[in-house]
Amino acid sequence: MSNELHNLETSLKEFLEETQNDHYNSRNANLYKYNNLKISMEPSHDKIPHFIVRIGISEAAYNIASGEKISGGLGSDERLIRRWFDKTHIKSGLSNAWLQSKKVKVLSFTNKDDED
Repeated sequence: MSNELHNLETSLKEFLEETQNDHYNSRNANLYKYNNLKISMEPSHDKIPHFIVRIGISEAAYNIASGEKISGGLGSDERLIRRWFDKTHIKSGLSNAWLQSKKVKVLSFTNKDDED
């Protein structure tokens, strides 16, 4: 995973935890569910710049340009993902991570061609 994507993942975890702590008292917050939160991108699967958020067994894909959900569902966390997306520098960070992930895919395909 790229460093940029890892930083975004950490940012989202912290945002969700802070929001939950602010909304509920900390004794009743269900924060452990965010321990396995993952953000990924699959440029070879879909040409539209997107990011995928996985929380537990749920996942949703979002358009990087607009922040709109493309597919899937995260239940009540969807509105929080949108709020996180609207924060300063998140969209540009996701765009940079998308470009990096495309380069990695191109390089990996090039290396396979070189081995043949």
